[in-house]
Amino acid sequence: LTTPLPAASGGTGSTTAPANTPAWHAHLSSSYNVNNNTETAIPFDTEVVDTDSAYNTSNGKFTVPSGKGGKYYVYAQCMRNNFFNSRYLVKIRVGGTQKISAEDRNSDTGGTTFQTVQVAGILDLNAGDEVDVSLYQDSGSSAGANGGSNSKSHFMGYKLIGV
Repeated sequence: LTTPLPAASGGTGSTTAPANTPAWHAHLSSSYNVNNNTETAIPFDTEVVDTDSAYNTSNGKFTVPSGKGGKYYVYAQCMRNNFFNSRYLVKIRVGGTQKISAEDRNSDTGGTTFQTVQVAGILDLNAGDEVDVSLYQDSGSSAGANGGSNSKSHFMGYKLIGV
């Protein structure tokens, strides 16, 4: 996919540059709970963008299409679904192996708790690599990520060009 560039002084306007694709963005349509002391993949089930049909809403995995390997910027955020006094660990994984992570340790003993944990980075990916997001929490019961139509918890990424 290429995007035409405007004509510069004396230019023809026919110069094109590659676009940042594949690109995807998906969010949780509703809250998603995971069991206590268990790392669980989060299936972000509502697509906003999926340029190459490479994101699977049923399992939450982006699979690098054939011929599309390279460096990718990836980002995920999960909003705590009102539980406290626990760890909340969000990981971006490739093939089930942690590559990037971020953690919130909340020691509140009550009240309303909706912290958002964000994780991002650049990954070197090959065709066929599967990228997903997992969540671990140790609240003592089933708890998880807040979802809804305004993307409180989401997962996105795109291929970098010129890198």
